[in-house]
Amino acid sequence: MLAVKNLKKRFGDVIAVDGISFSVLENETVALLGPNGSGKTTTLRAIVGLVLPDEGEIYINGVDVIREPKKAKGFLSFLPQRINMYENLKVIEIIEFFRKIRNLPVQRVEYVIEMLNLKDILNKYASELSGGNVQRLGIAIAIMPDVPLLILDEPTLSLDPEGVMRFKSLLSSLKGEGKTILFTTHLLNEVDELADKVGVLVSGRLIAFEGASELKKKLKFESKVYLVISNMTDRFVDVVLDAGALDVKRNGTSMIIKADSKDMLDIIFKLKECGAKIENFQTSSQSFEVVYQKLMEEYHGKKD
Repeated sequence: MLAVKNLKKRFGDVIAVDGISFSVLENETVALLGPNGSGKTTTLRAIVGLVLPDEGEIYINGVDVIREPKKAKGFLSFLPQRINMYENLKVIEIIEFFRKIRNLPVQRVEYVIEMLNLKDILNKYASELSGGNVQRLGIAIAIMPDVPLLILDEPTLSLDPEGVMRFKSLLSSLKGEGKTILFTTHLLNEVDELADKVGVLVSGRLIAFEGASELKKKLKFESKVYLVISNMTDRFVDVVLDAGALDVKRNGTSMIIKADSKDMLDIIFKLKECGAKIENFQTSSQSFEVVYQKLMEEYHGKKD
C-alpha cells in the first residue's frame, strides 16, 4: 500500500530526514515513534505531498507521489499535527462542509459522530472548543472519507484518557473496514494495542522497524503515570494493585503508578469506576528516554 525508499529532506543546514526506507502493507497499522525533531512530521508531510523530498521515492498503491501527486492523494486522508478550524462555524457546519467536499453519504458522518462521541459539541462554535475537542473533530474529518490509507500525525495529542480509549476503539473499527493506517507519536505506550509494526526515528534516521510485540519485548518498557485524586483513600491503592499495577506509591492526594504500558489505561478506568475523582494526569517520559539511549547505543555500535 505504501512504500518509502531512501527518503531525504534537508531544511537549510538541518537534515530532517536522512535516507529512511520502510513499507506499510494493506490493512496494516504502523506507528512512527520518536522524540520531537526526529523527522516524523516531515516524513508524513512528504508522503502526503506537502513537502518535496530532496531525494528518494514514495509510492501509494503503486502511484508515484512525486510524479502523480493528485492521483496519489486520492488514496489517502491526512490529519496534521496542528489543526486549524473555521472558528466562526459550528462543529456540525464544519463536518457538513467536509462531507459535501468529499461527496460522502450522511450515514458515514453519523457513524463518525457516534464513534468519536461528538454529539455534545455539534452546536458549539469551533472557537469555543477545548484542545481535546478540536483534536476529536480533526480526527473525525480525517476518517470520514472512504479511502484505503489514513495518515495521522500525533492523533492522540490533547486527548484525555477517555478520548484515547475511544481512539483505540475507533482504530480497531477502521482496521476492520480494511484501512491501512500510519500514525506518529512520541509516546512509546501509545503503540500498545494500536500498531502492528513500529518504526523508531532518531535524528532523521530510522533505527528500528519491526513488529510491535517484538520491539516491546526488546525494550522491556514499563509506563509510569502521576495522578492527583481529590478524594484519595488507601482503597484506591488496592484497586490499582488488583488491576495489575507493578508498583504504586501514594503521597497525600497524589499517586505514582508503575505498570506494563498495555495495562495502564485499564487501571485508570478501573479507578474511575471505583469513584476516584482524577484532577491531574501525567505520563512519565523517563523510561522513554532510557529506551532511546539504548537504541542509539545499539545503532552507533552497529555503525562502528
